[in-house]
Order: sequence, then structure tokens, then C-alpha cells
Amino acid sequence: MDLSCGENMENSGNINERAGDLCVAGSDRALDRDPRVLLNLLALERSHALHTDYFQNVQIDIQPFMRKVVTTWMLEVCEEQQCEEQVFPLAVSYMDRFLAQRAISRQQLQLLAVTTMLLASKFRQCHPLSVDLLCAYTDNSVYPHEVRQWEIMLLQRLNWQLSVATAFDFVEPFLARVPWGRSNSLIRTHALTLTSVCYTETEFLLVPPSMVAGACITAAARGLRVRMSVNELCALTRTPAAAAELVARHVERVLARETQPQEPRTRVSQAHKQTTPEHTELPDTPTDVQDVRF
Repeated sequence: MDLSCGENMENSGNINERAGDLCVAGSDRALDRDPRVLLNLLALERSHALHTDYFQNVQIDIQPFMRKVVTTWMLEVCEEQQCEEQVFPLAVSYMDRFLAQRAISRQQLQLLAVTTMLLASKFRQCHPLSVDLLCAYTDNSVYPHEVRQWEIMLLQRLNWQLSVATAFDFVEPFLARVPWGRSNSLIRTHALTLTSVCYTETEFLLVPPSMVAGACITAAARGLRVRMSVNELCALTRTPAAAAELVARHVERVLARETQPQEPRTRVSQAHKQTTPEHTELPDTPTDVQDVRF
């Protein structure tokens, strides 16, 4: 038997280096050909699917734009800390499952976000994010003892079921099973970036992760001018082609909206800010929606 390792293990022995968590294994041909991989992912997806819009049925104080702001902040924290790719979508999935069960106040939303990032990093990384670090990102508006209390409560609410299929988990199996999936290495990169953006949008709250992944791959391939077919992706999950195309078009509209240049501020507002020395900047946490860098 020929055993080999293609991972880059440089700096992996230094626990202080975040690069140690970024060793990505190459593709496994046995897994790429095994049909049980997708079947298990689809079964896991169905077992934790959201079936209701919690903004209408559960939450009273939380509004959709608040989720947008806090998830954008979560994405920026994960990117700055160079977290594993699966940490952010997993944290958002934990948050959505919790919000679908229990109503909270808007003052508790960032505390919930910090707790979900802590749990997701523990589940997906070798070196999880520390409680003190996450509290520092909130300008110390969240205290460590609160995070530890909410961690236990969150685990109980989720029934200790932390293994959840996200759209990130479907991207690699999909690309490995279509003939054009490996033709351009940027397809995966762009698809994962689009997936992150989708997890900040409430429009995709009830869309299955497998469909989000297929739509992001489709949008990425089209943007790169790769010859592809939506039907090939739909055949993997037995999704209607019309529904998959509808979600893909929506992903493209979200991409166009997020990449629009910001409108310059008027001179009147700038002059007003210059003539009020007592004016202070808004806190950087959570970041404003318009500060998203795609």
C-alpha cells in the first residue's frame, strides 16, 4: 500500500501560529467516488433543517437587519482570526437553530453570536478561539462568565447536536462529482466566498444548504466563464432545475448588490461632523452592513 501525505505541515508544531490550523488535505479519490458521502450529508441536512421563519413566529425584538449586521461582524472576526472555512457557517447555523427555539432581546444577540463562534471553533478547529479574545471583539460589552453560561444553555437547546451539514460541506463533494469542477481552481474559492455572503443574508434562511452550495457554484462558474450545466448539479441532489436556477439568479443579484460602490456622503453631513467636536465614532462591533468587503 502506497501511503503519502500532501499536506503542508510548516509551522504546525507552533500552537501560537494560526497557520497551524490551515493545513488542508488534498482530494480523496475514494471519498469522491463514494455515493454515501452525499447521502449522509443530505440526511444530516434534513434532520436539522429550519421549517419556519423565526422572525415571524418566535422572535419579537430581533429584526432581520439585526441578523445581517451581527453575521457580517461574525464573518469579519472569523476572517481576521483566519478561522477554518467551516467555522463561520457552522456558527451561523447554531445561531439560527437557537433563534428558532427561543426568543431573546436585541441586547443578547451579540452574546449569542460570540457563544456560537466559540462552539463552532471548538468543533472545527484544533485551536479554538478563546473566550477573552471574543469578548475583546465586542469592546468588552460581553463578559466571559456570560459566554460560559450561554455555552451550556446553547448546548442544551441544541440537544448537544453540533454536527450540522452547512453549504460549505457540500461545495467540495459537488465539485468532485461534475466534470468541470476541477477545470478552474478559482471556482471553489469564489463559491466559498459567495457561500459566506449567503449566510449573512436572511433571504436564504430557509433554503437548504445543498441548494445554496449548488447556486453559489453555479454563480461562481458563470462569473469565471466556465462551461457548465446546472442539470449536472441538480442530478446530484435530485433538485428541480427551475428551483436551482432561481436560487442561482438570486445569489447573483446579492453579489451585484454587495459589490456596488458606496455612495459618497454629502458635504452637508461632513460639515456637520466637522463642526461638532463632541461627536464620537460608532463602535466597530458589530460592523455596519456597508463595510462588507467582498
